[in-house]
Amino acid sequence: MGFRRAWDPDGWQTFALQLVQRRHKPQNVQIVPDTVSGDAGIEFFSTDGCLYQCYAPEEVTDVGKAASAMKSKGRRDLNNLVKFKDTIQRILQTVQAERWILLCPFLDDKEVVAYVREKGVEIRSHGLSFLALNFEALVQSQEDFIGELEHLRLESLGLPLRIEVPSDEVVAARLKSEISNRLTQKLSRAYPDAAQPIVETRVSSHIRAHLIRENALDALRVDHAILWERSVRCLDAEERRLIALGPDRVHQANNYPRALEESNRAYEPTCPISHNRRSSRLQRGRLATG
Repeated sequence: MGFRRAWDPDGWQTFALQLVQRRHKPQNVQIVPDTVSGDAGIEFFSTDGCLYQCYAPEEVTDVGKAASAMKSKGRRDLNNLVKFKDTIQRILQTVQAERWILLCPFLDDKEVVAYVREKGVEIRSHGLSFLALNFEALVQSQEDFIGELEHLRLESLGLPLRIEVPSDEVVAARLKSEISNRLTQKLSRAYPDAAQPIVETRVSSHIRAHLIRENALDALRVDHAILWERSVRCLDAEERRLIALGPDRVHQANNYPRALEESNRAYEPTCPISHNRRSSRLQRGRLATG
């Protein structure tokens, strides 16, 4: 199973909360707001004694830099357990913390584990009233939540949908392919009075839409299986409708724009990622290659 490594801080915290709620059940997880005076080293905790702090390193390719940032985060927030002990005691009340967990998207370096574990032993020696005698500090990642992650994926929940936008270089490369020739022919028939530069611009737009469509479906297939299945069904149904309509009617000057608009209207109520500009791009991608 592949895991997304790059996250913005807020996105990771939101997603991590869903993983934790899946593990402990939502009714057993308390969020600690950080709007006023920070979160005191805890972003949420479970009533069975797990304190969670989330962290998404900015560096995701350089293992050494990511590890250094994780250590620094662990040190700061574990120290906050001592610094804000009175505040934390009021928050936890009768909950005895057995684990403090630094939850990151990935974990590559065992030195991060060793460092946080050592720091946890140091914090335990302070004898804080809300720490259990068996208190431990851990570092975990998405690999420790495979079951929870799989549930979110199967239910198409949690994971934000990220669709890669094709670069100009990728689009230019596709413009040299057979699909570009077919599109030029179709659009020339659909818009017989259009100047050549306008046709070329429309060909490029449709090529880009086709690539976005493929990237969108690939993203759904990996992280949102149910939505992927629904989207494919929607697109296939629309393709059958266009086939039944017939190529001559679709590509006549009066019918091609109308076919695109009808595709958008048919697509939007049923497909989960079909609204505004994204719907139009996906449908242009289908019309372009149909």
